[in-house]
Amino acid sequence: MAVDRKIRQSQTITPFGVGAIYDFGAESFVAMDISKWRVEREADIRLPRLEKVLRVHKFKAAPVAGRPAYPGAASAGQQVPYVRFPAWLFCPNCRVMHKWSYAKEKTGVHPVCSECRKSSKLAPMRFMAVCRNGHLMDIPWVRWAHRGARKAEQRDCRHENLIYKSDPTRGAGTQSLIVACRSCLAENDLDGLQHKDSLKGFFRCQGKHPWEKSEFSIDCDQIPQVVQRGGSNAYFADTTSAIDIRVGGKKQSNVFDQIRLHEKWQPLLDLKANLASPEDAIAKIFIDPMVNDPHLKQLGVTAEIVWNCLFESDTEKRDVIDSDDPADLLKDEWNAFISPPKATQNDNFVAEQVNLEEFEFVLPESEHKTWREFSNLVSTVTLARKLRIVTALTGFSRLEHSYEYQLSPSLGANSSWLPATEIYGEGIFLALNAKTLDNWEKKIPHTVLEAMRDARKRTTLGFLPAVTERFVLLHTFAHLLIRQLCFECGYSSSSLTERIYSDAESGMAGILIYTASADSEGALGGLVRQGQPERLLSTVKTALFRGSWCSNDPICSELPRQGVQGLNKSACHACTLIAETACNHANSMLDRSLLFGEQNDTPFGYFSNLIALTEETL
Repeated sequence: MAVDRKIRQSQTITPFGVGAIYDFGAESFVAMDISKWRVEREADIRLPRLEKVLRVHKFKAAPVAGRPAYPGAASAGQQVPYVRFPAWLFCPNCRVMHKWSYAKEKTGVHPVCSECRKSSKLAPMRFMAVCRNGHLMDIPWVRWAHRGARKAEQRDCRHENLIYKSDPTRGAGTQSLIVACRSCLAENDLDGLQHKDSLKGFFRCQGKHPWEKSEFSIDCDQIPQVVQRGGSNAYFADTTSAIDIRVGGKKQSNVFDQIRLHEKWQPLLDLKANLASPEDAIAKIFIDPMVNDPHLKQLGVTAEIVWNCLFESDTEKRDVIDSDDPADLLKDEWNAFISPPKATQNDNFVAEQVNLEEFEFVLPESEHKTWREFSNLVSTVTLARKLRIVTALTGFSRLEHSYEYQLSPSLGANSSWLPATEIYGEGIFLALNAKTLDNWEKKIPHTVLEAMRDARKRTTLGFLPAVTERFVLLHTFAHLLIRQLCFECGYSSSSLTERIYSDAESGMAGILIYTASADSEGALGGLVRQGQPERLLSTVKTALFRGSWCSNDPICSELPRQGVQGLNKSACHACTLIAETACNHANSMLDRSLLFGEQNDTPFGYFSNLIALTEETL
């Protein structure tokens, strides 16, 4: 029976985007770059704000392979391009190793052992080699088996006749795993294989990716490092997301802005001084593709409009985009949540602000004091009944999360688009009271986050923001709220995610909790209902009360640093951490003490008074 290999469209962005290893049962594949994607017939994903920041013309989702219309017919769509990797496989029964190739592949058929009578399904090797420049390759098992050979015939042997065996008498570590040559009987165990620079001196980086041909390889001066196939340091994806906040007539961005995003705009701008009219032969080379572009054609763009855009007075100042600062994405969204625009049900952004003042009158008298404290801490609650979030894959790196060595999804080739996915859902936005927050920040001892700041300076997670009391407070509060909302709404732990709005200069201090699942679970509903004041107060109180203690206390609350690279303080899996895919900051920069204060100390937590009032009503 043919194997029906499937992957969710959203997973082609993260965690199984370009360059990532995708384990499907007992098989292993790697995602190919977007130059291999056949997306010409796929609809564009548009979000002008995000396009400007990422300097692209559009986004594309992975192609969807439809079912055949009738038996024997071709599929309705193109398949997502993945290639089998590692190429070295072994038989779990007879332990013989096989070097697989694309020529041996059969659609929907699992590789089987050709030497074993049982025709056992082959399994991929556990280890692979990567370099800092992002290249991925098989470990040279033939060379490793003959490494350090004493006999001349063994040193000269290059046969790919290998066996992957184990010797229990050597222990339970990698020293018990052996790669041996069946031709000359040379062998080596895997002890030391994962040590740094273990391949130095006898194997150079191939300078390419598994799906690329040898003629496309480049000279790479990096030393390949051995990692496990599913190791966390084998792949780091970089994504950028934005919320579509367009409503009504503002949905179409400025026509000139759209023209400047086209791939032919910059070459046309460079030739501006040599052009006399839009009818010039050279000008038409670049203007015609813009006029014939399906998206620009819908906007009514003509050659004259492109020409007017070229000679607009501020063109040279603005160049390609208005702003390339990703922080502007958050600022625009912050303003939209603080003052939601009027929208219809047909818009992609439908939000309304909750009137917190009226709710106090319907509360029982015993809750009035608690509600007034809550209103003093939280100034704005906005219910986003409809959201559209676009997430684009901007690149990836290996060994460590580094922007210096980041590879683009096109592997450096010119591309006017990036792979992306769009999610429709709902969310709850909460903004902290600016005056209360400012007063609280002035009272916080600077030493509270000193260890976290030191860890941030040494970390390899370059995508993390600076450590500030404001950000850590908001981030920790978001995690506690997600844990409680998942419990009350019935969502899985990975179906809700966070968006942190933190910037003292612009006055941002808020969080957005929204549905992040691209499948049916992302549209279950119930999240906005939990944001209604009569439910929100109870949810927040319960989330804070549960987060104020941890089953690992006092160890958790007293550790100066813990978690990924020591970037957490009072936060662990038992009290604060959430699913890795639900957190945009690697489950780091979390500290419950900023919310509740430290034990045996003067309470300085932002929610200390609210917790005290909650405990009085129990």
